[in-house]
Amino acid sequence: MKPADLVIIGSGIACTSTLIEVFNRLIDKPADHKFFITVIEKNREFWLGVPYGSRSSINALTITSIYDFFTNKHERNLFLDWFNQNKIELLNWYQQNGGATAGQWLQRNAEAIKAADWKNVYLPRYICGEYQQQKLNAMLRIVEERKLAELILINAEVTNIQPKNNGYTISYELPDKTSLSLSAAKVVIATGSAPVRNIDLPVDTDAVIVINDLYDPGAEENIQKLATALSYTKSDDERNVLVIGSNASSIEFLYLLAGLPEVTELINKLVVISKSGLLPYHIINDSTNEHLTENLDQLKKEGNYTIETLVNAAKKDISIAVKDGVIVPHIDKIIGFTFELLQPLDEDAKKAFIGIYGMQLSNLFRRSGADYKTGSGLLHELEKLVLLKGSFDKIECTDNGGELHYTTTDPPQKLTYPERFKVVVNCTGSDHLSQSSSKLIYNLVHSGIAAVNLSGKGFWVNEYFEAAPNLYVIGPLLGGNKNERIHFWHLENASRIMYLAPYLAEGLVSPTQPSPEGRA
Repeated sequence: MKPADLVIIGSGIACTSTLIEVFNRLIDKPADHKFFITVIEKNREFWLGVPYGSRSSINALTITSIYDFFTNKHERNLFLDWFNQNKIELLNWYQQNGGATAGQWLQRNAEAIKAADWKNVYLPRYICGEYQQQKLNAMLRIVEERKLAELILINAEVTNIQPKNNGYTISYELPDKTSLSLSAAKVVIATGSAPVRNIDLPVDTDAVIVINDLYDPGAEENIQKLATALSYTKSDDERNVLVIGSNASSIEFLYLLAGLPEVTELINKLVVISKSGLLPYHIINDSTNEHLTENLDQLKKEGNYTIETLVNAAKKDISIAVKDGVIVPHIDKIIGFTFELLQPLDEDAKKAFIGIYGMQLSNLFRRSGADYKTGSGLLHELEKLVLLKGSFDKIECTDNGGELHYTTTDPPQKLTYPERFKVVVNCTGSDHLSQSSSKLIYNLVHSGIAAVNLSGKGFWVNEYFEAAPNLYVIGPLLGGNKNERIHFWHLENASRIMYLAPYLAEGLVSPTQPSPEGRA
């Protein structure tokens, strides 16, 4: 196979956003030769990734309102123009294929859609994926017709990347386990979030069924696996489900379950264990008379603060904005003011904030739209949902299900949950990259080719997105970086990826690229 000018690993929104911008630049200023691009995707489905494709349910919604999903006004208007042109077809298809959940969503959101109240509409995510894919295909047709670029798709899992001459050798494994390799001048890692954390879970037995990743092979397949396991459990008291973690995938799981009464009626208890003991908060748009930055104001007045005292003041102010399971929109004011007060501090403090403390603050105000809260609300009304505050330790298999061992947080105490679980679902976040179950990530870290940043969840990159010369990163694995261009503690956010993609594309198309500076 001819060496590629560019290889992109992963074909989700980080890839599509980057390719669209690469094609834009090739159209505006063609390269001195046809640009050969290869995209390697381990899943059979290209261009959608986990969030927007078949591995998520068609009932899965955007985590933010569509107004915040497309924060760039120009891009938002392009999307809304496209949506309005295709609205009838899109929503009719959704109603026909989304079951009861789709019907309820359409009923709840009909007035807001009619009024174009995009600050309160959380669209089914597949619609955003369809938009991005159509946009990519239109650009691809143009560059192919003009012979500006050639795109090759490979369905395989990349296992390693090794430097060779001025480029890289990419090793990959086909679905039939055949190992192959190819060469490329430049490589982009756009694989999405790192795999879920490796925790002490048993293998499937007759007594316990384990779902280690909700989206592998897909959410709907795993919900069916859960339903089958519960239906074959004779005793109603043993039809219990344990969910480990209370993040976005957890509340999405509850929402999807709540739309399937034939499944929820099989569940005796659904226990969600997490350190916070809370699900993401419901966003409300009501204003508040409370002064939400009193602690930050006091800090600014006193002066002479440190990164630690700044973070503590922000945490106190966030606790005022987050009450009784809801979160007011003024939380953005608190974060903005925290950033303002961060500026006088030194570069080490800023890197620590982006790499470590920012995510701590985010965990205090994890947000969810009203639609998703209806799922957990229904399960609570049915007296099936239990939120358990504590740290997961392990599951031990017994003859009548999995026995949960956990540690309470205040005060720390080792306990065993009184009921047994037929199904265990892992909804934890990603692991530290040095311990990742991804062969590619693990090999990159332990070969010394790429370094892990302060967050432990992302690769260190320079302002040109390089983890190493001509080895680039885009998407969630950028989270935790602080440099002249990238300063986000997390990048599981489509609008941020779209914002960064033009800058990355400029370096990918340019014949030369400055070498990385010394690592931080």
